[in-house]
Amino acid sequence: MESIELVRLGPLTLTVTDCFTVLFCESGSTVIRVNGVSLHLHAKEAVLLSRGQCVMMEQIGESSRMRRLEFDPTALFHPELAKRYVTPYLTSERSLHILKHERGHHAIIQTIERAVQHVSADGPLSLLDATLQCTVIWRYWIQQKGESMQNEKKRESLRHMLAYIDDHIEDRPTLAQIAHTGNVSRSECSRMFATFGDTSPIAYVQMKRMERAATLLEDLSEPIANISTRLGYASVSHFVQTFKSHHDVTPLAYRKKYQTKRAD
Repeated sequence: MESIELVRLGPLTLTVTDCFTVLFCESGSTVIRVNGVSLHLHAKEAVLLSRGQCVMMEQIGESSRMRRLEFDPTALFHPELAKRYVTPYLTSERSLHILKHERGHHAIIQTIERAVQHVSADGPLSLLDATLQCTVIWRYWIQQKGESMQNEKKRESLRHMLAYIDDHIEDRPTLAQIAHTGNVSRSECSRMFATFGDTSPIAYVQMKRMERAATLLEDLSEPIANISTRLGYASVSHFVQTFKSHHDVTPLAYRKKYQTKRAD
C-alpha cells in the first residue's frame, strides 16, 4: 500500500499501472491522459484504475496537489474472502471509473481522502485505518460498471517498451530497439506512443533523460559536466540548453534550488 504525491516538474512519466490505482486531485486541477483519452479533474475528484491501464499526467496546475494511491486488493482480505470478492474482479473487463462532483460521489471521495491521510501518517493504527478505507474503496469498485478494457495487448507491449527505456536511458535507446522490445513495428511503436502518451518514442526518451538528469543533479557531488557526458550529450552547453527547455531552469539553478529545499 503506497501513497505518492505527484508534483509538477515538466511532463510526468507515462506508465502502465501494476496494481489497483487511485489518482486523486486534492486541490487545484489537472489533466490526466488515461488509455489515450484526456480527463480533466478538479479538486476532490478522482479516477479509479485497474491493473494494466496506461496513464500520463498531461498537466498539473501550479497550485494543484495530486495523489496516487496504490494497493493490492488481495492483501486486504482473508484468502476465502479474496476468492469471492477480489479474484473474480481482477479478470473482469472493468478498467476505470471516474469520480466527479456532479455525479454524487462525495462519500467515496471522502473515503479516498481518509485513506491517503492514513497511509501518509505515522501513528500506531495508521496502517490498519488505511487498510479499512482501502477495503471500502475496493467494495465500491466491484459494484460499479466502469468502462470496458480496450487495446489490452497494446498496453502490455507498451509496458515492455517503457521498462526497456527506463533500464537503458543512459544508452540512448533507438526507435528500432524500443519497437523490438514491444514486438511491434517501428511505425506501430510510434502510433502507440502518440495514442497513449501524445508524444513520440524519441521525444519520450528525451523527456526521461531530462528526468534522469534532474535526479543526478540532486547528488551534489557529481559535476554537471560529468552528468552531461553520462547522458550522452556532445557538449555541456547542449545539455544545459536541453535541460532548461524541459525544466525552465538551468542545471545549476535546479541544483541550488534542490539544495535550498533540502536545507529547509
